[in-house]
Amino acid sequence: MMHVTEQIEPQTRSMSNRKQRLLVIGKNTPLLEGVADLLQLTGYQVDLSSSWAETEYAMHVTPPDLAIVDLSSSAADVYHLSEQIHSTPRWTKVPILFISFSGDDRIRELQRQSPKGNNGRLEFYAHTLLSMNGLLEKVKSCLV
Repeated sequence: MMHVTEQIEPQTRSMSNRKQRLLVIGKNTPLLEGVADLLQLTGYQVDLSSSWAETEYAMHVTPPDLAIVDLSSSAADVYHLSEQIHSTPRWTKVPILFISFSGDDRIRELQRQSPKGNNGRLEFYAHTLLSMNGLLEKVKSCLV
């Protein structure tokens, strides 16, 4: 797992055998690092951004196949954050998966308030320690 400031432009490979790249955005906590490690072990290329400066840097390089944002690490409005990401050239179609380690209530509220015109680019998932398989399934569904 690399922090985005350590990222090297990916080698040119055919699209069919390239690893899907995920950008995990959130505080560099053991729990989030564990999620990133799990994703890496299951075959994804994972970059971890633990600050807004790293995320902004990442938005100037090749976009990921999926951005995963830990809601507990950001005081920013999730819709404002998603608009900032989607307004960046080449990042307009990057799906964003918001995850929460603190429970289902915030996720349910965000799902209820979610703008209907997001073209399926915003997904929400309440993560608990017992549902790593569920998280992997949600990641797969976002990448389809």
